[in-house]
This record gives sequence, C-alpha cells and structure tokens, in this order.
Amino acid sequence: MRWAPAIALLAACGGAPQFGLGSGSRFGGSSPWGSANAKYGVVEGILEQPVVSATTDEAQNLWVATHSALYVMKPGERAFRRFDARGGLHLQSNPAQYCDADIAGGDRRCPIYGAAADPGISEIEGGAAGEVFVGYFGHDDGIGDWGDPNRHSGKLDRVRLTSSGALQVDRFDLVASTTAQFWHNRTVQRLLYDHFLHPHELYVGTNHGVDRIWPDKYRAPNKGEWFLAATRDWMSDHLHPQVCYHHACSASESDLRLGDWKGLALSADGNLWVGGRWTAGQIRWTQDLAGWLNRPGNQIYPIAFGDPYKGPCGPAFCNQPVFMVPAEGDVISIQAAAVAADGRVWFASGRTTTYDAPRGLAVWDGKSFRYFDPMRDAGMAENDVRDLVALPDGRLVLAGPNSGLVFWNPQTGARISLRAGADLPDDHVFRLKLDRMVDPPTLYVATYGGAAALRRMP
Repeated sequence: MRWAPAIALLAACGGAPQFGLGSGSRFGGSSPWGSANAKYGVVEGILEQPVVSATTDEAQNLWVATHSALYVMKPGERAFRRFDARGGLHLQSNPAQYCDADIAGGDRRCPIYGAAADPGISEIEGGAAGEVFVGYFGHDDGIGDWGDPNRHSGKLDRVRLTSSGALQVDRFDLVASTTAQFWHNRTVQRLLYDHFLHPHELYVGTNHGVDRIWPDKYRAPNKGEWFLAATRDWMSDHLHPQVCYHHACSASESDLRLGDWKGLALSADGNLWVGGRWTAGQIRWTQDLAGWLNRPGNQIYPIAFGDPYKGPCGPAFCNQPVFMVPAEGDVISIQAAAVAADGRVWFASGRTTTYDAPRGLAVWDGKSFRYFDPMRDAGMAENDVRDLVALPDGRLVLAGPNSGLVFWNPQTGARISLRAGADLPDDHVFRLKLDRMVDPPTLYVATYGGAAALRRMP
C-alpha cells in the first residue's frame, strides 16, 4: 500500500513543531485547575451536544470531544479552542487518501479513502504532554478483509498541539500486523493510555479486537517501503478472547463470538483486563510488540472466560463468560472494567443495543465471581450501567445512561447518588475518566449536556 500523508499542520511553525505545551507534566502534585469542582459547556465554548468524552494529557491540558469536534483548554485559560475536520481531524468530510495497488489481493483500490463513519468521534484519551488520541466510529459491516471497501473507515488519530496552537494529526490505520489481508478493527470502543506502569503505551479496544500501540515510535512508511514494515515498529494488531455460539470452539473456528471491547483496565502487574460483548479475559504484557501477538494462546491469556462453558452452575465457578448466561456465546454486553484498590476486577454490563439485557455487576477475586444488582445493592436508579471506575479509597463510581452517578462502597454498602445540578451538567452520562496524575485524583464525566470535573468527590 502506498501511503498518502495524513498530517495536518495548519500554521507556519518555523521548523519542527514543538509539542506538549501547557503547564508541564504533573504526577502526584495538586491539579493546576485548582480544587473546586467545575462544569464545562456552552459558556466555555462547547458548541455541540452530547459530550462523549473528557480527558487530560500529561501537561494537564483538558480535552473534550463531541461527535463532531475536539476541544482543548490549557490550565489558566477559561475557554476552549475548537477543532474539527478543518483542523485536520479525519472526520467524515476529511478522509485520508491511500493507494492499495501494491497489496497482493483484494480489490487493490487506488485511491481509497479512510475517515470516520457517522456519527463521528467515539472516544478520546489523553497521552503525553500536549497529546490526545481521537477514536472514531467505522463501518463495521462487511467481510473485514482487503476486498472490503470500508476497510480504512473509523480508526484513530494521534493529535498533538503545536507551539503555534495548531494541530498535528497522524492517522493510525489499524490493520493486521502479519498480513495486509485483514482489516477488522474499525470502530474504537475504548482507549486506555498507560501513564505509570509501562509509560506511553496505548491500548485500543475496537469492534473486533484489542490493539497495542507505541505512539512515540510512530512513523509513516519511507518512500518505497512496504507499509506493514513501518506499522510493526509502533503497533501490534490484534488480540481477543473468544467464545462460540452455543458450542465449544474448535479448530474450525465456526460461530465465533468476539468484539466490542468497551472494558479495558490495567492490573498492578501491567497485564490488561478486557471485557466485550460476549466474554472477557486478561492479556499478559510483553517487553516487545511482536511477542505480544506472536505467541501461543496459553501464553497470551492467563485466563479467558467462557470457552468451554456448559451453562449455569449455581454459586460455583464453571468458566462462565463473566455472567451466568444460558449458553456459551450469549450476549453479556460488558460496558466497562475496573481494577479496584483491593486488586479485584469489576465488570459492568449494560445496553449497547435496545434489545440487550443488562446483566448487572460482577467481581472476580482470582478464583470465582460474585454478583451484585446495580439497583438493589449499589443504589442506582436503573440497572443499565454505562461506565465504571474504581477510586483509590475502595469505592466504585457507577454511571447510568439516564440517572447520573452513584458512589458505592462494596465493602460497607454505603452509597451516594449524584444527579444533575451544581456539579453534574446532565443525568445522561456517556463516559468516565479518572485522572490519577494529580493528587487528589480528578474524575471527568462526559454527559449529554456538557462535561464535569469532580475534584471534590461526594
């Protein structure tokens, strides 16, 4: 594949751009944003609804996204700057151009284009100083290979703020690391950037699999270079636990069920917990990218739930796919995963589609699962959990799509509800992000009506 540069540098910078402008990287110190809770909306310059995500980078620049725009505000500023396709983002109206004429099979289209599908931005995640990653919706239907006309849709941008105030945008076009035949990963469901354990590694949960990226190693292919050779320097695509529909998986891999990896969480050992639409598991970390992908399955997954699974078994552990669904391959619809202060791993189930049945909350202690009802046990006003984070004090924060937040202590049962009002713009919550780079941590909440920064939690 010949590659057309997907970079937008929209101001004369007088040489190489400088990144990471802001207050400087902060780890463990007080927030440069102060200690008061804050809400961000139209008054601060956010023009659209809903807000789908809010995050900070290592310079504590605050990034907010709607489906159609990205916003940034530096510490000390009072209004956001807005960027869209005109600023270089690969939204629907600004596709990147590729040439697949050199690929051995498929349609070998040249040119072929890649950009977000409706509704646009799905997720953002703060990275290094002055850096944010922007995930997009893609066209997920189709065969997912080199003959699929939508193979370049969706994906993600690495966005860097330059000294001129413009953006540098590099498009990360997700493709299988071993062959140009497979292009399954398109819609970005969840982004997770490691600031602490293995700094500057990015995990991408997609509609199909989970990718691991070294953004600092990113480079475009050199002239005449096979594009996968450059890709292998910075990306490993892709891994996923899997189950099969109503039978144990076999070598034929018939009736596979996998994908929609909305739950990503790092454990203290640096391994990655993943939760998706049909199952969950843990992926072992490796020193190198190639070894992360190219190893036997029993070395990849310390545990992968759900295959084989013969049905409910009461209070025992019978390798259920987190929740006790009737049969292997039935939907569990995990929306989030979190590793609590005590090391236990929590999974939250909710609706991705209107016909999904939320399964509640599950916690894994290393040997078995225990289950909780979001309404009866945690005090939510609904059983549909949109997102979940674990606080350092042992509490969990549960987000509802229609009912705001609940701060819940699973050990004591104590819970506090936070609804729309002085600290929360709206009850319709889309995403939670916990910034542990500052002390005390800040919880960023993306809602339909705006974003919130909770620096003093209930």
